[in-house]
Amino acid sequence: HEWLRIRPKAQVDKFIRYVKAGQIEVTAMFFNMSELSGENNYKTFLEPVARFRELGLPVETAMQNDVNGIAWCLADYLPDLGVKYFSIGSNNHRALIPFDRPTLYRWESPSGKGLLMFRSDHYHTGNSWGIHTGDMARLEDGVFGYIRNLKRTGYPFPVIAVQYSGYLTDNSPPSMRECDLIRAWNERYAWPKLRSATAHEFLGRIDSQYGDKLPVYRAAYPDWWTDGFGSAARETAASRKTQSDLVAIEAMLSMAQMEGTGQSGGTHEELRRIHENLLFYDEHTFGAAESIWNPGCENSQVQWAEKGSYVWEALKSTQLLYEDAIGRLQGALYRSTHPTLTFFNPLGWERSELATVYIDFELIPADREFRIVDAAGKALRVQPIRSRREGRYYAIWAEGIPAMGYKTFEIVLGDGKAAAPRRTELRDNSLENDFYRIVFDPASGTIASLYDKELGREMVDPDSEWKLGAFVYESLNGDRHQMERKVFDNYRRSSLSDVHCPGVTSGDIYQSVRFTGKAEGCDEKFSVQVEVRLYNDVKRVELGYDFIRNPETDPSAIYVAMPWLLENAKLTFDVPGGVVRSGEDQIPGTSASWNTVQNFVAARNDDAQILVSGSEVPLYLLGKLLDDPYRQPRTYEKPHVFPWLMNNYWTTNFRASQEGEFKCGFVISSTQDTSNTAASQFGWSARIPLCTRVMPAATAANGNARDRSFLRSGCSHVLITSCTPAASGEGILINLRETDGQAGTLTLLDASGRELPFTAADATGRPLDGRSVTSLALKPYENRFVILK
Repeated sequence: HEWLRIRPKAQVDKFIRYVKAGQIEVTAMFFNMSELSGENNYKTFLEPVARFRELGLPVETAMQNDVNGIAWCLADYLPDLGVKYFSIGSNNHRALIPFDRPTLYRWESPSGKGLLMFRSDHYHTGNSWGIHTGDMARLEDGVFGYIRNLKRTGYPFPVIAVQYSGYLTDNSPPSMRECDLIRAWNERYAWPKLRSATAHEFLGRIDSQYGDKLPVYRAAYPDWWTDGFGSAARETAASRKTQSDLVAIEAMLSMAQMEGTGQSGGTHEELRRIHENLLFYDEHTFGAAESIWNPGCENSQVQWAEKGSYVWEALKSTQLLYEDAIGRLQGALYRSTHPTLTFFNPLGWERSELATVYIDFELIPADREFRIVDAAGKALRVQPIRSRREGRYYAIWAEGIPAMGYKTFEIVLGDGKAAAPRRTELRDNSLENDFYRIVFDPASGTIASLYDKELGREMVDPDSEWKLGAFVYESLNGDRHQMERKVFDNYRRSSLSDVHCPGVTSGDIYQSVRFTGKAEGCDEKFSVQVEVRLYNDVKRVELGYDFIRNPETDPSAIYVAMPWLLENAKLTFDVPGGVVRSGEDQIPGTSASWNTVQNFVAARNDDAQILVSGSEVPLYLLGKLLDDPYRQPRTYEKPHVFPWLMNNYWTTNFRASQEGEFKCGFVISSTQDTSNTAASQFGWSARIPLCTRVMPAATAANGNARDRSFLRSGCSHVLITSCTPAASGEGILINLRETDGQAGTLTLLDASGRELPFTAADATGRPLDGRSVTSLALKPYENRFVILK
């Protein structure tokens, strides 16, 4: 895409001529991609395909090398773009590789859409034979040895594709030496014949001759390598925050377009630039080969600085775009003779959710009594958090914010003094509300019992080594190469020591218990701070952590323990494109010891599910900690969950250490509703923020509506995962996903319930058939894109 943009026309024309002649092939994917990106990023990830299409360049194949996993949503998105084949050349460094030989199969999305997948050998297999050296004797040993191994393992086809690079190095330029050696080989041998070919030639031949006989896997392909992103927890958290903020901002830009206030000419280009920066951070590694054994050298330092810069540039630009989006809606908002507070809901169902709002003392004087009220005079629950010289941050529980819309409240000052949150000692080591009773272990700063009153069940496994919320430090005792050996048997673990409980803070929204303690690998002066919040009127518990990490280059990690007690429960989590039952809905041999989670993890049986969502941390160990992580098939006796806050367990490419303050939190709930819809709405609501705008008092009320919903799905089990102005500048591109495995009818409704016309599209926003419809049949678990004009 960039090459086409910056090269002279003569070079571009020459390149296009070679592609159309079949001598060069362009493939569909932007990078060798990790699973860190949420599904909203994949529109930009696939945008170059639209450019190739404009130039008349065929794109039939997607290719992923090195990384041993891929986002499941691509099995849904790629076929609509005309991509039929997928080749993945996996690397077994610190990873298992699916299947015991090169394997061809149909890879299907949750809805059954799919493409032909080739699990090839390593992308340098041809180089391991010395094909780049010009040495015929070495090539003979390699080729005939390889064929013997294919026969031994039962490879069933008379043809195979083997990758090679111009030289034996990653990101190698091409070389002509291989062509000379292949020509010499074919002159010497009648069989086997070698041919230097583009990727789709082999796959097309298999498809035409054997396509109806291939095995089918309707399963996710979780990536073993995303654990490396735990070596930069702060930047990874910034990527996740920016992804969440973009979902909200793009929804507000869409609202503005539906409102008629439009967008500036450069809005889509700015969105593309932000998403590209996120993709550059989220792609599979952090740079220098010597990053672990020589972290201070120039190459390690410079490559990490460049890599990290992408996420910070994306975060900065996103915050500026927030002002653009909200400013376009500002003129349509209700104004009053009182200051107003508007909440914007970027998701497709009515939400009540916590928002953190900063308000100047000029609008609410310090310690002044006030109420935030709706049109009927009903007040929201408010709790002060912290103050600055000129204002204060408040936790506000925003009630009933319309789907894909907004609601405005008035800030009404009283005459008295605001009541301060109440601070008391922790009595009987417990807290409770109408939903839960929590019993603490003050010696360890953990939760010994979390009893669900509605379900009538204990949620914490009393036999677990680690209690709920335990802050677990792990050291590999200097033995960094265990995971390269596919073992994990030399480690020690510890939790907090010297724990103190300053007491309980009670407010209108939640009660908060704080613990402080010391931990290995963390700054002793600052202490690790753990906060447990029990909400007064909502079935919700939060765990918060704040600590300063020492710059430790010896291999170590930090986890949080969540040892759930739920009989016959399975662990389930969402990924871009669908929901995965750990160890079941995934390609055999892919990562099941740790997984990259988009929005939620659920421990679920037939009667209930326990739900966890975290904004900052994407990595979770499922079932147990890293004991025997490469055992297959991966099974677990109990539904224990361990968010993996950070680690530095790699031997190359990722960071050797990280330092400084890190904050993260997790939202917990439980319910009798065991559906994916309930889990998805919980997870998306916990991660995607309510946006806010505080406005000073006007001289007179303007009469605008206090609330508005622009858009919602007409089917309760259809999730709107993103809504953004289309690249064409005309209409809104909406991504929707059926969540519960039920066939449904997709409709889009305005606030009055009127069905809105739309056109089916692919991930790049290209209409698939051009027809305008008001309903569309959805297969179970299907992902669809539509354009609403």
